[in-house]
Order: sequence, then structure tokens, then C-alpha cells
Amino acid sequence: MISKKVLASLLVIGMLALAVGWGTHSYFSDTERSSGNTFTAGTLDLKVNGLDDPLPAFFEVSNVKPGDSGSKTIALKNDGTIEGIAKIHIKNVANTEGENPEPETDKDEPGDLGKYLVLKIWYDADLIVTDEVNDLNSVITTLGALGAGLTRNVKIDWELPSGVGNDILGDKVTFDIEFILEQA
Repeated sequence: MISKKVLASLLVIGMLALAVGWGTHSYFSDTERSSGNTFTAGTLDLKVNGLDDPLPAFFEVSNVKPGDSGSKTIALKNDGTIEGIAKIHIKNVANTEGENPEPETDKDEPGDLGKYLVLKIWYDADLIVTDEVNDLNSVITTLGALGAGLTRNVKIDWELPSGVGNDILGDKVTFDIEFILEQA
């Protein structure tokens, strides 16, 4: 019969052999690494006639009479790196009576010029909107796509219809024009 010492020794030798066997047993392997991964956010940077805020007034027209018209072309450039959607916002429309010479009939109202003054807004060759200044107040109008690095023109035609009567004598309308560029 085998003594306990021999059996214990064989058990220890077997465990060592098993441990050595596991340590020398291996599979093929290969490791590849990608380093320096980065994300950079794109940019939107709207330039209006090459400028940022504050912008000058685009219209300062006086002595307007029925039948008068004019226009202004404004360049919008996306100086950023991603495509945007250009918009125009006519806001803060304020009508005032101004002078009230004798033939004007409604001298107590806030002024009527904005009720009759028509704006036509073009985006390059596309007519986007035609409406009276008062009706455009606080309306944000989408012009269209403006790709990264591209410039497109906004043309604003104005007209005071010839059928307007004496209600606008001496009246004045003021408003702000805001241009917006949002991510496409």
C-alpha cells in the first residue's frame, strides 16, 4: 500500500504539473489599436453683406408717395462648415401718424403706411413672399438652404400701390429685419 506521504507528494506533483501545463497552453492572438480618435463640432456663421451684428438699416426712404417702389439686394453667406437653412424675420413693426396735413381723414390712428406698403422677398430667383409690412410683423419666413461656404442673395422689393389715398399722408412705418441661419 502507498503511504500517505507518497500520496501527498504525488498529489502536489500532479497539481504543479497541471499548473505548468495551463501556463504553457496558449492560443494565437493579435492586437490592433486605434488612437487619437476625435470629434469636432461643425459651425454655422452667418454673414450679412460680409458683416456680423450690429447691421445697418437697409431702408431709409422718405417722401414716399403712392406708386413709388424700390429694392435692396442683401448677400447672405454661410461662413461656417455645415449646411444651414436661411430665414428672414420682419419684426417690431411700428406705425406712427407723423404729420397730419389737412386732407388726411384718420388723424387719430397709429398710422397706416405699414398697412399698404408691400414687400416682395426673393431668395436668388425664387419669390418667397409678397405681403404688406403689417402682415409680415413677427412672421419668420424660411428662405431656403444655404450650404457651407456659399453666398445667396435676398432681394427685398417694396412698393406703395398707386391706389392708396390720403390716409397715409405724413405716416411713418419702422421695422427690424433679422436674418437667421439654422442647422439643416
